[in-house]
Amino acid sequence: MAKYKKKLRIENATSFKLEYSEDGVELKIKTFKSYKLMEQFHNRQTNFLYFAHHRYALINNVWHQFIKLDSPFVFQSNLEVIAKNFEDANLQKQINED
Repeated sequence: MAKYKKKLRIENATSFKLEYSEDGVELKIKTFKSYKLMEQFHNRQTNFLYFAHHRYALINNVWHQFIKLDSPFVFQSNLEVIAKNFEDANLQKQINED
């Protein structure tokens, strides 16, 4: 019998992590207790030299990368960009593990 994967829900996250850089060189990581706090921090930083790289949610003691979509409608060209971003993140993760 096949084992089904439990669906990940952002509502079940106990913590959030944001990877960002302020100068384009040094990667910084900040952890938040809620998604709302992370978004408030992100929105305050847009006036400065700031770039958000990745967002993570801690669900069942495992960090899962996620993205925030601007619209509930996703077009094919956007899917290609999303897939490339996740591939880049997985490649970066493999490099860091080595």
